[in-house]
Amino acid sequence: MKKIRKFMLKHPFISVAAILPFMLVFVMGVFSILINIILPAMIAFWLAGWVYTAIVGRPVQHYYRRPFWYVHYD
Repeated sequence: MKKIRKFMLKHPFISVAAILPFMLVFVMGVFSILINIILPAMIAFWLAGWVYTAIVGRPVQHYYRRPFWYVHYD
C-alpha cells in the first residue's frame, strides 16, 4: 500500500487517469438510476396529484398551500 501511495504522490496525472474510468462508470450508473427511475417516479407522483385535485374539484391554491395534502395533519 505504501508503494502505491508513493507512486501516486510522484505521478498525480497518471493516478488520476487510472482512477477516472472507474469513477466515470460509477457516476454514469448513479445518473442512470436518477434519470430512469427516480425522476419519472417524482414526475408521476406530481402529475397524479394534479389529476386527483382536478377530479375531486379542489382548488389548486389548496394544493400549493399544503404540499402534503394526502396526509391529514389538522
